[in-house]
Amino acid sequence: MTERHLNYSETLSNGCQIKVRSEILRDGSLKMFIGIYKPDGSVIVEDNDLAPDGLDMEDAFEWGIDRAQKIGNGQKVQ
Repeated sequence: MTERHLNYSETLSNGCQIKVRSEILRDGSLKMFIGIYKPDGSVIVEDNDLAPDGLDMEDAFEWGIDRAQKIGNGQKVQ
């Protein structure tokens, strides 16, 4: 059976943490979660928006990871 969800987490070089989840719901739609957090755990972004139309779960997952890394790496943390 094909996986119905994918999870990813990473601590970036600046200490920010990212979490990405891609999930196929029972109705066949795609649910995405992208979380970016400061080193102290405070929220920078938590986004439940859908990925761009036309992407399958794996491509949406990769898109989400790329988006989270760009946002997280762009943070100036102390």
